[in-house]
Amino acid sequence: MVAIDSIVATIRVAQWVAAMPGNVWSTPRLPLWGLALIVLGGSWLCLWHGRWRWWGMVGIVAGFATLALTRPPDIVLADFGRLLAARATDGNYYVAPGAEKLTRSFLTNETGAKLLPWPIAASGPAGALDCPSEGRCFYGANGRLVALVTAESGLPVSCNGIDAIVARVAAGFGCRSQIPVMDRIDSWRQGAIALWLNPDGITVESANASRGDRPWVPHPLSARERARAAERH
Repeated sequence: MVAIDSIVATIRVAQWVAAMPGNVWSTPRLPLWGLALIVLGGSWLCLWHGRWRWWGMVGIVAGFATLALTRPPDIVLADFGRLLAARATDGNYYVAPGAEKLTRSFLTNETGAKLLPWPIAASGPAGALDCPSEGRCFYGANGRLVALVTAESGLPVSCNGIDAIVARVAAGFGCRSQIPVMDRIDSWRQGAIALWLNPDGITVESANASRGDRPWVPHPLSARERARAAERH
């Protein structure tokens, strides 16, 4: 009976602590080399004896410090275009309507940021994000300007005066030879796509490219590409 009462008391204390404000801190994902430093530091701490074993704490602290060096992407396109997010000046993310709850939670877990409602068209700039018309917004950071297309009404987009196009719909091929263009078809083929806007250019990374050319990494083909492959064989 005493054991049961102790378990009940432990559960109640845990529930009380979990309900306290600030009980969960969202942080960006730990880089791979930061995780390696923590593992090496922990191994050093556990394997050696004497005072010098405490040098392992240096590796552990340095590993966790890499969280401060991680820069989340400025723009994210994922889930076949259903998730479109742009980073606000305070580090949180504006998320376009229509994103599923699961992918929204993935974004929060990866970046440690809060999710903000997408600005309404013609409501005025929201920091780095400006939506002057229905279906189209412009995002600026580090001297770069990207057109964000949220609906087909936002097409076509002029290639002049912008550095990239990110679209939740098929954006066509008109600007692909001039600037980076990512749309829902690219998200279907490459997985989640992230963009970093830098003064010297735009860095684009995709989930499938980071995983390499392995049998378990999907590489979808369009009907036209399948027809061409069949003709070659």
